[in-house]
Amino acid sequence: MKRSLTICTALLSLSLLAGCAVTSPTDPKLQEDWDDAADEAQEDFLEDIQDALEDDGEKAHRWKVLDAEGQELYTVTDPEAVAALDEMLSDDGWGRLEKEPADPAYSYVYSQEKTLLAGQDPNAEREYEDLMTFTVFASEDALTMQILGGLEELSLIPGIDWEDVLTFSASIPAATAEALRDPAQFAE
Repeated sequence: MKRSLTICTALLSLSLLAGCAVTSPTDPKLQEDWDDAADEAQEDFLEDIQDALEDDGEKAHRWKVLDAEGQELYTVTDPEAVAALDEMLSDDGWGRLEKEPADPAYSYVYSQEKTLLAGQDPNAEREYEDLMTFTVFASEDALTMQILGGLEELSLIPGIDWEDVLTFSASIPAATAEALRDPAQFAE
């Protein structure tokens, strides 16, 4: 629940900014302050997402593993493998990258159980929805995270490409990148 609340809060905050006309400041000091504030906001957002991944919320989740072309290889449902991926993909040793690398190796899609609605059988199997994608790259120790859930509602706000706004690239520790480049270790 906390995970969904965190994501919804972040998306709502971003949607409130949509009505503002943003122009680039011409004063170098103001531009520097503007860039620092944007960097800090992005870091805070990444921390919120990492906290949501670490949360032991009520909903079950799993990871889908995709190859470089986006074809699904398998779904990770084993609790130990899911926990290992949760830990790897919520590491605090990330550094922001300005540009996304161009050679994706594998993607890990975070899928969470849909919310139980009134009248639904709590014991029945529920569908999963994809909320985030983490892509690791072949030649660089980097990761790109893209928020997937909730973009449909935000598409009503004209002039903003939410896919770009909610996509972040980061440098990651070499050991984490190497582990993520070997998805077979998470296969059941």
